[in-house]
Amino acid sequence: MKKKRTKRRETGAAYLFTLPSFLGFIAFVLIPVIWVVIISFQKYNVFTGASEFVGLKNYLSILKDPRSISALKNTLWYTVLCGIGNTGLGLILAVLVDDILPSKVNVFFRSIYFFPSLVALTFVAIIWQEFFQTDAGVINYYLSLLGVSKVGWLNSQSMSKIAVLILDIWKNAGMSMLLILAGLQNVDKGLLEAAQIDGANALQRFRRIIVPVASPQIFFVLIMNVTGALRIYESILVLTGGGPGDSSRSLVMLVAEKGFTSFDYGAASALSILLLGLIGIVTLIQFAGSKWWVHYE
Repeated sequence: MKKKRTKRRETGAAYLFTLPSFLGFIAFVLIPVIWVVIISFQKYNVFTGASEFVGLKNYLSILKDPRSISALKNTLWYTVLCGIGNTGLGLILAVLVDDILPSKVNVFFRSIYFFPSLVALTFVAIIWQEFFQTDAGVINYYLSLLGVSKVGWLNSQSMSKIAVLILDIWKNAGMSMLLILAGLQNVDKGLLEAAQIDGANALQRFRRIIVPVASPQIFFVLIMNVTGALRIYESILVLTGGGPGDSSRSLVMLVAEKGFTSFDYGAASALSILLLGLIGIVTLIQFAGSKWWVHYE
């Protein structure tokens, strides 16, 4: 009986310590999500609070809206390229820092690669906006030295998304590197040396030893980068404003526009639910595919 009472007290203390987290989740996540689902089926007037049930009308109007389709295509474009770019470059930098660079300069290069992640995204986007200027930008200046004509990074529909991609990878690859670097600490150096003695080249050691051992961390970083790309907003807002036209506009930007510019809360809520469903589907696909290449032992 004494052991049972002690166990109940410990269980009660554990629930008490986790109670603030549960209350925060209910107040700031669960209730808002439920409210958004309810609003998505209504025509809601934010000024008067009046609402009218319209069923699936908001969802159907979104699916028929060319701007929504364009924003969806842009978001999927960012998801694929930003997810692969950030994860791939982070993996390459992690291998360079961990295995190739001298140990005396290892910490220095880690700090350099990781530093962009510490800077606020808004400030970074403002700086890169100056870099991407057509006439006075630094990037076009150096391209002109190579004989390349000026590129309209921010005023060209074909280049605006690439400008956002460059900014996103520069900003987030360092964080990916640091997280993958933690997984590379589990790689047995003796195993790499033995593989090298047996004739395995650098690429074979990378594919057969480094990637399988660090695959859990790589998978985590991939999930983080993909979900982050699906929610991309600040960099596009500051860098291109979603333009020219809607060439670089994301779903999150469209949600903000419909909700806080057009005050169409019903359409904004429906679009938010569709985005939530898209994030869930992409995440499930990643988890389903992970069993083929992620090794936890």
